[in-house]
Amino acid sequence: MEIFLLTIIFIMSVYIAILHVKLMKRDLRIDSLIRQLNQSGFAGKFTDFIEDKIFDTNVLNFILEYEKEAKIYLHYTKFRENAENILREGFKFAESFYKTAFSVTSDRLDLIIKHNSKKYYGNYIIIICISERIIKYYNSKIIMLGLKNCHYENILTEKPPEKNENAEIIYTLPSKYIKGIINYHTGEIIKNPEFDHNYLSPWFEINIEKMKTSQG
Repeated sequence: MEIFLLTIIFIMSVYIAILHVKLMKRDLRIDSLIRQLNQSGFAGKFTDFIEDKIFDTNVLNFILEYEKEAKIYLHYTKFRENAENILREGFKFAESFYKTAFSVTSDRLDLIIKHNSKKYYGNYIIIICISERIIKYYNSKIIMLGLKNCHYENILTEKPPEKNENAEIIYTLPSKYIKGIINYHTGEIIKNPEFDHNYLSPWFEINIEKMKTSQG
């Protein structure tokens, strides 16, 4: 039995090593492609891509700093004033922030595709970062209580939800979850001094109790 387990462990180790090598080779191919495009002098649709600073090491490190322990989302906006307002007051979204924000990981090919599809919404990127532990906790409570049409981000708010002119319910994610702002054209990074991806507010438990009562 012990030999069998050791064999399984050995096979899994080899498999993981092969996957790691494949991922490294893919990242090298992506880096090589970017360098080739940069050196070739391509105009037109590649120009903006080459000039983007989102793939600079310091920018990527800032975005992905807490990837192992948190979910990371990006939201694009056109004006610096709007971006700074989100940094101070929190991120407003209708029903679910997946409508205007998307998750990212260290998968660079995925980031390239998502960035190129969203970057025309504006030069300023809002980095949203929320602890995996908090997300799992509230997702499990939503399931346990049988709450319908409820996402964990609907719970993570300290302000009463309100309706907009389209009768959509607007929630505000606390500014504590806003890690900062990046200008992907210049590479400028604006950090949020109040950022805390592990932030917990007593309002969160109040919100879930309200959801429970309203659906009860």
